[in-house]
Amino acid sequence: MIICSGTAYLGLDKHPAMLALVKQGLDKYGMHYGGSRLSALAPGIHTEAEAALSAWTGAPAALLVSSGTTAGQLVARHLALRHTDLHASPLTHPALWWPDSTHHTLWSSWVQAITRPNAVALSDGIDPLGIVLPPWSEVPHERVSELVVDDSHLLGCYGPGFAGSWPQFSDTMPESLWVTGSLGKALSLPAGVVLGSAANMEALRAMPQFGGASPPPPAFLYAWLHAEAIIQSQQKTLTDYMTFVQGALMGHPALQIVPGFPVIGLRNHTWTETLADRGIIISSFHYPSPQHPRYSRLVLHAALTPQDIHHITAVLTELCDRRY
Repeated sequence: MIICSGTAYLGLDKHPAMLALVKQGLDKYGMHYGGSRLSALAPGIHTEAEAALSAWTGAPAALLVSSGTTAGQLVARHLALRHTDLHASPLTHPALWWPDSTHHTLWSSWVQAITRPNAVALSDGIDPLGIVLPPWSEVPHERVSELVVDDSHLLGCYGPGFAGSWPQFSDTMPESLWVTGSLGKALSLPAGVVLGSAANMEALRAMPQFGGASPPPPAFLYAWLHAEAIIQSQQKTLTDYMTFVQGALMGHPALQIVPGFPVIGLRNHTWTETLADRGIIISSFHYPSPQHPRYSRLVLHAALTPQDIHHITAVLTELCDRRY
């Protein structure tokens, strides 16, 4: 069976060399550090990893927390204390939801709302279910006071240097840009991150919700800091796979594809059974509850083999050639 599901886009979750590095980290740091980052006993590797994340993405500063949801909620709480006008786009993940924020169902109303003075714009960097990017070209960046982008599905596998959204917006709104996200998708790390200005990261560090929480396990950060060659190799493999598959299938109305993003959306859910009959297992379910729409997603990941990729492409091409 070829498993094309989940979110381990770079295939690091079971990569032997990555697992070996995690084991080295466990020997060095143990399973977990359960204290506060404010403690003098906190491992310095968190600060080291934050500096590396900043250098990789181009963000002035980075802050590590336990999960992507923690990252989003920390930023949302901080901005809610400073602003009362928070606006979530149609595809904003619950990680950025805040009780008093306005949730928009239309992009046009969101774009109009976020240009008001002191408004906060909240959005995911990509809809990982519908496989679509936000209409960023319609956003007048110079009129947006604060922009928060959840990059959980982009960090490590999309954009210049695989650094997600930061390079896209940093020139137009560096001081008011926040990027949050899970590092558990492409990078398979049990951690979350916030990217932003040094002043904004210091403001988050001063919050009791940061000081009172445990940070990510140091062993995994150790592994990531020593895995540059592994990650780059997996990124190249994934890029080659996406180029081959997307090049063969781009533009077909039965498929939803964002170039350079390793997920293909299927509009015809009956294809799920056909793919399974041909040995390809994909995600297909109603989300986030049985009353919500069904999403069928074929995930390309670097742990696949070239033979897998050719088989996937051949089966999808055959399905596309049938009447849609």
